[in-house]
Amino acid sequence: MSLDAGIKERVAALQQILKENNTDVLVATSPANLYYFTGVWLETGERASALLLSSQHNPVWVVHEMFQHEAEGAQVSKKMWKDGDNPYQLIMESIDSNARYAVDGNWEARHVLQLMNADKASRTPVLGDDMITAARVCKDEAELRYLSRASEMADEVVSKIKGELSTAKTEGELTERLWQLWQEVGAEGMSFPPIVATGTNGAAPHHEPNETQLQENTTVIVDTGGVYQHYCSDTTRTFILGEPSDEMKKVYQLVLDAQKAGIAAAKPGVAAQEVDKACRKVITDGGYGTYFTHRTGHGVGLDIHEAPFVVGGNQQVLQPGMVMSVEPGIYIPGKFGVRIEDLIVIEEDGATSLNQAPKELQDVIVK
Repeated sequence: MSLDAGIKERVAALQQILKENNTDVLVATSPANLYYFTGVWLETGERASALLLSSQHNPVWVVHEMFQHEAEGAQVSKKMWKDGDNPYQLIMESIDSNARYAVDGNWEARHVLQLMNADKASRTPVLGDDMITAARVCKDEAELRYLSRASEMADEVVSKIKGELSTAKTEGELTERLWQLWQEVGAEGMSFPPIVATGTNGAAPHHEPNETQLQENTTVIVDTGGVYQHYCSDTTRTFILGEPSDEMKKVYQLVLDAQKAGIAAAKPGVAAQEVDKACRKVITDGGYGTYFTHRTGHGVGLDIHEAPFVVGGNQQVLQPGMVMSVEPGIYIPGKFGVRIEDLIVIEEDGATSLNQAPKELQDVIVK
C-alpha cells in the first residue's frame, strides 16, 4: 500500500531517527501522532490503538474494528481487533522478539502495563517522545500555512472581544462569547479552555474564569486559542479597562519590552533557554523578577504544548520551522497581572510573529 508523498517523507524521516537511536519500533498512540504519520485524526477512547512505526518496514496500525471506516483513510496496513480480543498481544505479534521498542508518552499507564504483560520477551519499552519530537518539531510548508491561519483567527477573536469588554460583563460571560467568536471565524474548536482574568484574578497565571464582574481601572487578561486543520493557535492580550495606574503602565511596558527582547533573541542556532533568559532579564532588571513565575513559552503545532519548551535549562537549539510562544508575564498578588503572548516561527535569519493583534499600551486601553 503506497503512502501519500508528504506522509511518506515523515515516516522516512522517523525511520532514520529510529536508526540513529538504536530503536527498531516506535509505538505511536496519541491522536496527534497518529495524524502526523497517517493523515487520519482518530480518538478511540478507552480502546487501544497503536501505530507501529518500524525502522525497516512500512507502518502497521492496530485499531478496533468499530473504527474501520475512519481508519480506511490511512494508507497503511491495518490489523483490526474486536471486543473479546487482546489488542496488546496483537501489537506484540507485530514486534520482533529481539526488537528494541519505544512507546510515546501519551499512552496511559494501563495500556503500557498490559502491553508489557503481553510481551513474552519481558522487555521494558523506552520512552519515544524525544524521537517523535525530532520528527515533528520543525514544521513543513503546509503546517506553517495552517498555523498561520489559526493565528490569524486568534487575532480576529481577540480584536472582537476587546470591543465587548465592559464592567457589565463577567469573566464567565466573556468565556462563552469566546467560544462563539471562534465558531464565527471558522475554527474547528478551541485549542484549550480560555482564560479571562480581571483585576486580582489576573495574578493567577492560569485563573479559571468565574462569575467575577469585570472591574474598572484594572487589567483583563484574555488568553485563547483555536484549531484550524488540526493545528493550534495560542495568544494572550492584556487589556486595561478604564484608566491604568502608573504601576500598571510600568508593568505593562516591562512585559512588552521583555517579549520583544525574547522575540529578538529567537533565531537559528540559539538555545531555547536563551530566549527565556532574554525575557527574564528585562523583567528582573525592572524590579519584578520574582513576579515572573512561569517559563517563557512552549512549542505549538498539532498539540497546544509541545517542543521546543522556552525555559531555563533547555539547551535545545532552535531551527528554522520551529513554532513557539513567547509569553512573559508579571503577576502581583492582590493587585493585577499582565501577560502578552504571540506565536513566532523561527526562520533562517531570525523569528517572525504569527500574531499581529496590536499590543502597544495605547492599543489595549479600553475606555
